[in-house]
Amino acid sequence: MNNDDIVAVTSRSFSQNNFLVTELKKLYSHVILNNTGKTLTDKHLISFLDKATKAIVGIEDMSAANLSQLPNLKVISKYGVGLNNVDLEFCKSSNIKLGFIPGVNKQSVAELALTLILMGLKKIHQNHQQIIKGEWPQTKGSELRGKTVGILGFGNIGQTLAQLLSGFQCKIIFFDEHNFTSSELEHLCEEKSLLQDMLAQKKLDDVLRASDIVSIHLPLNDGTNNILNFSTLNKLKPASVLVNTARGGIVNEPDLHSFLIDRPDCFAAFDVFKEEPVKQNNLFELDNFFGTSHRSSLTHEGINSMGLAAIKGLDDNINIK
Repeated sequence: MNNDDIVAVTSRSFSQNNFLVTELKKLYSHVILNNTGKTLTDKHLISFLDKATKAIVGIEDMSAANLSQLPNLKVISKYGVGLNNVDLEFCKSSNIKLGFIPGVNKQSVAELALTLILMGLKKIHQNHQQIIKGEWPQTKGSELRGKTVGILGFGNIGQTLAQLLSGFQCKIIFFDEHNFTSSELEHLCEEKSLLQDMLAQKKLDDVLRASDIVSIHLPLNDGTNNILNFSTLNKLKPASVLVNTARGGIVNEPDLHSFLIDRPDCFAAFDVFKEEPVKQNNLFELDNFFGTSHRSSLTHEGINSMGLAAIKGLDDNINIK
């Protein structure tokens, strides 16, 4: 039992999970939980973390401006994937260690991406809206079988989605910042039980032009910020489906709004947005757009996997280089 450190948990879903809280308290005697039911921001976040020497954080803003006000903090352990909310350079210069295990929520996120893909192909959202209006439409959808699916970002989640899609006999083409060698692809196909002739890496524009469905699984960084804008979106095929379960900011939302108005045959389903929680976003006014509240990891299994990894990261961590 660690009686020296004070561990603060900013994440709401972790703090409300009895199993994870019990596991954490087996190791640490001083634990502070976020029981406000809200995402902590600004002065509330600073006040909450003020005395903490270690923190389990989710999507909260771990910027240099905030971290500089937390001189006691020595370890940040990430609950979830993606480090775009953590200023790694400040952590490096201030000797704040990082606990991070990538891919712990890959199954949960990939399953939601698949759900949104099927929703788009089957026109479920549009059908639901029409029924609410008193209509009883017989609009035709499409099968997923045999479609070409473009995956933007072929890390843990992108690869897991490819595995799920293999049962639908889909052709998978992907864009990734890492240039996979033929031997890497061969090993990947063997490890993930994928058919090598049904998997290929291509340039971004080629993926957009050739795909019936595009699913985004890129990290958010300087190179991917607004990578999908009016110009790149207009490379999409007619009647295409665009899914984003990665990060808001990868897609330029005003450009997406204009694109969906100009292309009513296309459909977009997003779990993530540039500003969260969403208060006003005119994408939700469109019949060919569907949104969820950043919940791709919010399964019982996903939360437990992320939580146990975050607990492990409090002690199993690294100095950022």
